[in-house]
Amino acid sequence: MMVFALCSVVCAICVLQAQAWRLQPTEPFAPPVLRRDEPILQAAFRSIDTSISEAGQNDSQPWKRNITSFSIAVTSSSQTLWTSSHTASVLGDYADSPPNNVSDGTYFRIASISKVFTVLAALIEQEAKTWTLKDPITKWVPELLQTANPHLVDWENISLESLASQLGGVVREYGQSDLIDPFEDRQYGFNNPVEVGLPPVDGAEIPPCGENRPGTRPCTRKGTFVVHGSTIDRIAILIRISLEILDGLITRPPLFEPNDRATYSNMNFVLLGFALEALSGQSYKEILDQKIFQPLGMERSRLTKPPDGQGVIPNATNDWNADIGTYGPTGGIYTTASDLMRLARAILNHELLNKSTTNAWFKPHSYSPSWSFAYGMPWEIFRSSDLLPDSNRIQTILTKAGGLRGYSSQLLLLPEYNIGIIVLVAGDGHALAWLREEILKAVVPAVDAIARKQAAERFSGTYASPDDTHMNSSISVEVQGSSGLMLTSWISNGTNFLATYVKMSQKASGSPGRPGKVQLTPSGTNRGSSNGDVVWRAQFVADELPAAAGVIDMHLVTDVDTFTYAARSVEEFVFATDSEGIASEVRLPGLRITLTKQRQQQPKTAGSNAWDDRSVWYLMRPL
Repeated sequence: MMVFALCSVVCAICVLQAQAWRLQPTEPFAPPVLRRDEPILQAAFRSIDTSISEAGQNDSQPWKRNITSFSIAVTSSSQTLWTSSHTASVLGDYADSPPNNVSDGTYFRIASISKVFTVLAALIEQEAKTWTLKDPITKWVPELLQTANPHLVDWENISLESLASQLGGVVREYGQSDLIDPFEDRQYGFNNPVEVGLPPVDGAEIPPCGENRPGTRPCTRKGTFVVHGSTIDRIAILIRISLEILDGLITRPPLFEPNDRATYSNMNFVLLGFALEALSGQSYKEILDQKIFQPLGMERSRLTKPPDGQGVIPNATNDWNADIGTYGPTGGIYTTASDLMRLARAILNHELLNKSTTNAWFKPHSYSPSWSFAYGMPWEIFRSSDLLPDSNRIQTILTKAGGLRGYSSQLLLLPEYNIGIIVLVAGDGHALAWLREEILKAVVPAVDAIARKQAAERFSGTYASPDDTHMNSSISVEVQGSSGLMLTSWISNGTNFLATYVKMSQKASGSPGRPGKVQLTPSGTNRGSSNGDVVWRAQFVADELPAAAGVIDMHLVTDVDTFTYAARSVEEFVFATDSEGIASEVRLPGLRITLTKQRQQQPKTAGSNAWDDRSVWYLMRPL
């Protein structure tokens, strides 16, 4: 795994030993157009099906197949690409309706994936200018200051954004996963906390609510709550309480100072849910229905338990029936793989948020102790260099995992390819990681190969000035393996401008003579979308960092606007494309010329990639 580069860090901080490292750009291709009938994709999906089938036959799966059901899916930004489901041979107890075979329309509990919905609702409100995520939580939940010790936690400096990005410094739980609960004790192999050395406690210290098991009741913010009996008709008992979960929360000291460091906390999202309710005057359920579920057509997503036969109940201790009360914003949603694909497509297509807000949402907010992981809002962001067989180019994967007793789930987004992956498991939780890895190992190389193929078909070739201009100007571009679209020739008015540009770039980077290539990087912008203009930016990429470099080597790998000429960028390449995305000409604003495509080149094979060797981008760790 490669290390994590926070946000838009532009200098490579390199810890080097005797060996020089090769560099390779990230995201060198535009997101590909993916169709479910694409042969490369079909082969990838067959390989996943085969792996699942073979592992089940030879019992090599590290999870219990007979008690484990799953629903997995891959979607592009426009359509479902693939789904697969498995129904355990042994299921749990179905009370109100009989079980059905698992499909992409089967309900699962998704636990902490619910946090994505909570943050999305908060961002929708920010775009509507009804609040800002810079607001302190006390603006919307003033009860946090109504305590004998209001400064125990610095609530006024904990913003909504702090909570959403796990930077609130707030305790992880209240009334959940407490060792005073005998069920928790049994999970760890003992029956009584006192027998393992924990002291007896007074009954007044025991949280009065929260555990997800029969005979307990969910915590509430204030007012009324509902206790569900164990009888089939689930008799509701109304009881009055006051500020229950907040009363418990404000007595706990902070874990860290606000915005100091991230630590996982469900309470952050309980508070964020309270704030959403205060802002809108609606319940969290009503907020989800109106802001997300109904606009996206997510008809099989809800906070209340569906009929048993519409879901899957594992033959193991499970939280299918658990009413988690105020924990709804942090882990309460029941939904299906089909509906989560709708959510993934909506996020990738900017359906509920504008593109700028979505781009910001995808960025990390803090480091973690791991080189390859960072916290977002509420994304768990991983960077891996292990997914492409012919390259160590880094992929960024936005994820959110969730777990309740009996249920494990994960939503993964790869914006580089505009794909989403859903893994829902009921039963043995070890299946989640196994299935996720099988999908990633098959799908990422496939979509990357499609991105390379499409880039070559659309842009590779030679572009030249018309003969009647007598300018003798041209460029040649080609896809070189996983490295992207490379500028292999650049002639301007009879002059080898590629050599000039490389020399200028070497000089500007403070490394004269450092060998490298010139890559074109998709900018994600255009010049008038109606005529299909697509903008790419040239950048010089050094082949390697010298072994003699120090701890910090200032190499501005994302500096794509170094040179201008009379107030126009020398590094801007504007390709005019047709309805199929095929380029016919390219404008170079800095050189005041338009070049017409002359011929098409085929992409090089992986074996001809000049950057097949181990490479690094942004940051490197020692050998």
